[in-house]
Amino acid sequence: MYTILNTLHSYNRYLLLAALVFVLYRSISGWLGKKPYEKADNASGAALLGFTHLQLLLGLILYGISPRTQAAFEDMGSAMKNPTLRYFAVEHMAAMLIAVVLIQMGRTLSKKAVDDNSKHRKVAIYTGIAALIIIATLAQKGLLFGTAAAMPG
Repeated sequence: MYTILNTLHSYNRYLLLAALVFVLYRSISGWLGKKPYEKADNASGAALLGFTHLQLLLGLILYGISPRTQAAFEDMGSAMKNPTLRYFAVEHMAAMLIAVVLIQMGRTLSKKAVDDNSKHRKVAIYTGIAALIIIATLAQKGLLFGTAAAMPG
């Protein structure tokens, strides 16, 4: 079960990153170009949120059953000295939860905004910050274009 969930989590990452880039492109070009907030903007934002929530769900399940986190929980003091265990037990989870919250906030606040420029701006800012956190966190362990299954331990 772990292997299947880890593989799904890894592949969904690419869908999420593609949606993230698309939403960022549309929101930044809409904001700076003063374009109307269209149905495609709403649909792509909903898709991004769906991929994000799926990634969160898979990640939370993996967090509970992963050999890495189980090893970390057995001796948290030692795990904090091991960069790989610390990453999966604390750093990855914390950063990704922050990114999920930011993506959700961008979507929610954009829906409450009254004008199109504000909608694009809110999505661009919150999603942009989330994208930076995601990219920095995944790049930290080489997971941006690799697979978590390939990581030792």
